[in-house]
Amino acid sequence: MVIYYPFMNSVMKSIQTTKYLWRLTLSLVLLSFIYSCSDNDSNDSNNVVNDVTWKDSSTVGAAAGTSAILITGLEGTTWTAEVIEGADWCSFGYSSTLTQKTGEIYGELNVLYIYYPANTGSIQRSATISFTFDNDTEPYQLTLTQIATDQQNSPPFGRWAELPSYKAGANYDYVIHYAMLNSAAVRNYSFCYDETKKAALWVAYPLHSAYLGSGSRTDAWAYDPIVPEKYQPDLFKSYKGSYDRGHQLPSADRLSTYELNAQTFYFTNMTPQMARLNQDMWAKLEAKVRTNVCSDTLYVVTGAYFGPNAGTTTDGADNVVPIPTQYYKVLLRTKTGRTGKSIRECTPDELISIGFWVNQENYGNIEPPRSICTTVADIESKTGFNFFPQVTDASVKQQNNPTAWGIN
Repeated sequence: MVIYYPFMNSVMKSIQTTKYLWRLTLSLVLLSFIYSCSDNDSNDSNNVVNDVTWKDSSTVGAAAGTSAILITGLEGTTWTAEVIEGADWCSFGYSSTLTQKTGEIYGELNVLYIYYPANTGSIQRSATISFTFDNDTEPYQLTLTQIATDQQNSPPFGRWAELPSYKAGANYDYVIHYAMLNSAAVRNYSFCYDETKKAALWVAYPLHSAYLGSGSRTDAWAYDPIVPEKYQPDLFKSYKGSYDRGHQLPSADRLSTYELNAQTFYFTNMTPQMARLNQDMWAKLEAKVRTNVCSDTLYVVTGAYFGPNAGTTTDGADNVVPIPTQYYKVLLRTKTGRTGKSIRECTPDELISIGFWVNQENYGNIEPPRSICTTVADIESKTGFNFFPQVTDASVKQQNNPTAWGIN
């Protein structure tokens, strides 16, 4: 359940106004100094592009809530937003039917909130929000999708090369997160979430230069809007003890847009990972994986394994959560990286794969050792999941050539 406290609006507005006036005053002082000392007469305002994007996700759960839209552009530009589809359930005002709003871009942070009630129906619904800037001729459009109460936002098993085979589990939630990239909705990542472990058993994602980008880490820590909060750890603060909030899909793999990166900070993407593992050898393994990006796309599954001797820690709110005993990665791509073929179209000789099996321990600040390298088939036997089911020749999953992946 999402509970709103209307009286907080005035408090937050007062705080935000004070912060904004302080920042505005400082900005004006800095600007006057810069312009008084600069010999550059060029006008950079022509390089500023108006844009709107979802802060976190264009897909939300069935519960009532809010979504934030980030607005960027040239300061002083006016904009008009209108709900052109879905106005019967989606609006710009809490407990109101406000479906049109205007504003002006000020400073760095411009946010427009969308409010929606619980979806008690049996099917998902969508709303379309249109944005028009005073110096643009074409409107921008964003779509918000709210799933139904008993609906899962499941990945299309069998369609994408990175997806493992579906495996039934009474406590499993299968989820796919989409995001906007180059004006198109693309898959960000999929995962199999174990409600009893409060963690994803695997996170599957494509890795390509289009996703890497050159943006920055958002640190947008948040509950996943698709999985019920009661099954997620509270990670606004980190796990207790010597454990980090360890990403399974790394933040650095999704720097092209704010939305892509923000979704990597959902609590469903985290596990309690030893700080010295997370920040040292594991981080170097993640970086090594990125060096294998290719034109044909690299397919990755990262997972957490909970062995029989798994211990426990507590999350940021002192709730008990189990600790993975091992982590793993399995990788698949074409050998040349530039065949232009899908995985289904490739012969076994055109494909290369490898697996990594990593204990929850401090390896030291070293490059990934050959001792963690194994086969995809070996990790399948350990975890019980079937990885890369589009690969029909068993020999591909028996490969273990660390040198081919840059590991010496």
